[in-house]
Amino acid sequence: MSSVSSLAAMYQEALLAHHRAPRNKRELAAPTGVAVHKNPVCGDEIRVMVRVEDGRLADVSFGGQSCSVGTASASLMTEAVQGLPVREALAMADNLDAMLSGDPEAVLPESLAPLRSVAPFAGRHGCARLPWTGLREALAGSRLTGG
Repeated sequence: MSSVSSLAAMYQEALLAHHRAPRNKRELAAPTGVAVHKNPVCGDEIRVMVRVEDGRLADVSFGGQSCSVGTASASLMTEAVQGLPVREALAMADNLDAMLSGDPEAVLPESLAPLRSVAPFAGRHGCARLPWTGLREALAGSRLTGG
């Protein structure tokens, strides 16, 4: 097995691990922002909840029903953005979009590397982006309400 294919297999296994045992899939007490996003193509629905304190993501969680890629992306996202300043979390969402769009300069933290395995499959980009779109909207709502 080549190093590229072994890396792809490792990323796919990491995605499956997050799908089987998602992190932070729970209701969030006292969220400052909530967003629900649906993928009309496949029927996935993800609810992203955030609590912003002093300009940082004090807590983030998700709920809903989605495919393995959507669930894994949401799980990875909640771990990656926890505790970050809002602007850094939004920049991370932008970099994920850039990576999925083929930008070789897109920088993602190592914790999000498994999402690179989705890049070659354009039909799954919407699944990977769904929670990140929810995050952006929940954060926008949080700013509107003073969170």
